[in-house]
Amino acid sequence: MSRCVSCGTALPQGETTCGACGRPLAGTREVAVEPLRQEAMVVYGLLKSAGFHPVLAFLDESGEPHAIDAEASFSHGAGLMVPVTTAFGVFVPEEETEESRRILEDARAAGAASDADAGQD
Repeated sequence: MSRCVSCGTALPQGETTCGACGRPLAGTREVAVEPLRQEAMVVYGLLKSAGFHPVLAFLDESGEPHAIDAEASFSHGAGLMVPVTTAFGVFVPEEETEESRRILEDARAAGAASDADAGQD
């Protein structure tokens, strides 16, 4: 069972917001931070296709994550363009963290090997 990282309250399976303190993404752990939403969506899609339960979030100026709908358009800043410095994070439920990180490491290693092979042609 996941616990809130802020207050330690036990969270029911599948819940990401703490009922005690209200912290969003309380039962999740960050597995990737990307500078562009498109890059975060690649990570999100990979984990989703592998059967995990990723949550896409934007990180505000203080680094606090705010979950967003991966399928909806996103604009931060009251309709203005998203600031260039907005980073996006991908979070998974606490119990999926280790395996998700392994899958992402394997995917990065495979991508690097593929890039190296393409450079030799």
